[in-house]
Amino acid sequence: MTEATEAIEAIEATVPKIKKARSPEQLEVLAKARAKAMEVRRANADIRKQEKDIEKLEKEKCLNERKSKIEKYNKGKSQEESPVIQEEYIEPKTKKKKKVIVIEESESEEEEEEQAVRIIKKVPKVPTAPVIDIRKLKAQRNYNSLYKQMFTLN
Repeated sequence: MTEATEAIEAIEATVPKIKKARSPEQLEVLAKARAKAMEVRRANADIRKQEKDIEKLEKEKCLNERKSKIEKYNKGKSQEESPVIQEEYIEPKTKKKKKVIVIEESESEEEEEEQAVRIIKKVPKVPTAPVIDIRKLKAQRNYNSLYKQMFTLN
């Protein structure tokens, strides 16, 4: 700030403000206006408070509806499902591979001494059955029930 504006501000701060002299009629009108303004403010505050209470009740009602809907779903779900059976996953046993010994024979005598012995591992074919994962099965059941609920009209 410049020095001139600082000087003006210092002078204004030291000089006391002079109140306007008002007539008794003006003071009476001013008092009535102030009282009326306070009444309007109180009325507006009451309206705002009532609106907040209504909003709070609506939120509680909505929350209670959601909770009751969840309880209703859980009750229906517990009636539909049979008692929970815990099944443990058992890995299928693998059979040990059998070794097959093949001896090659030849007609010449020299080759008979050099008979080659080869060991061939023969793998038996095991029929492949689909492995059922219990978690996937339960997840699929849950998905199916939710899907049905999504598209049913209440």
